[in-house]
Amino acid sequence: MISVLIRTQDERVFNCIHSIKNTFPTSKIVISTVPDKTLTTQISALKIKFCVVPRKNGSTTTNKGLELIKTIKVLITDSDTVFDKNCIKLLDNALDKYDVVKSHIVFRNDGTLKSILVANLRTYFNSKSSKMYTPGLGFKMSIKHKIGGYYFDDKVTWSEDSEFSNRVEKNLLKTYVEKRAKLFHPSVSLSHDLASAFLTGAKKLDTKTILQIITNRIKTYREILEVFGTKTLLYGLVWYLFFDFGKLSKYFGKIGLGIQDYFWKL
Repeated sequence: MISVLIRTQDERVFNCIHSIKNTFPTSKIVISTVPDKTLTTQISALKIKFCVVPRKNGSTTTNKGLELIKTIKVLITDSDTVFDKNCIKLLDNALDKYDVVKSHIVFRNDGTLKSILVANLRTYFNSKSSKMYTPGLGFKMSIKHKIGGYYFDDKVTWSEDSEFSNRVEKNLLKTYVEKRAKLFHPSVSLSHDLASAFLTGAKKLDTKTILQIITNRIKTYREILEVFGTKTLLYGLVWYLFFDFGKLSKYFGKIGLGIQDYFWKL
């Protein structure tokens, strides 16, 4: 049996719940939510297990939810996602063979150029490798002792899935990307996507040399150009400006923290 952990901070969680019940009703649902009396009252009425967590820490949000999981397998998603009809079943089956699995995220757009560019870049980042990122991440609960004794690092408040994926890779766990398992993600606003770029940079722990960073960046730009064309490449350049600005904000003291707080709200 598999449980689905939904991380939420708004009422879109009910669409996600509906998609789970419609596509794989035997799965257990657990919710990790920020403080919101109206939201928790509605969740309680559905008799779904949930926990309330502080804002601004993705690792804590996920870890607290995982404490409520009683099944052997878990699938982690966000409230703004909707499951395709076979998604959970395919991931559940894949976990019979692998330690960690990931779905194929379909990033939707609203038809505007800005929305298309955001969807293109998110598709690139999510699909360019076999990295085990959320949402749509599934694993056996037993992997905890194989990756350092914890699931997500509470000190990593943003892009916590990247740090998790690195430990999974380092410890040679068996991973698999199930491309047939589709998880739909709604269109993302330009401001939210650039805020995400900033916070990803601000919270990223650098382990690469300057030469490695430059080499990887050039490779990334080339791949974006080849797959999505010039317009998406130009947006990618803007995205990385915000990413690099986020990295610099770590050296601005209280001013930098204030800027980070601003981007958390977008």
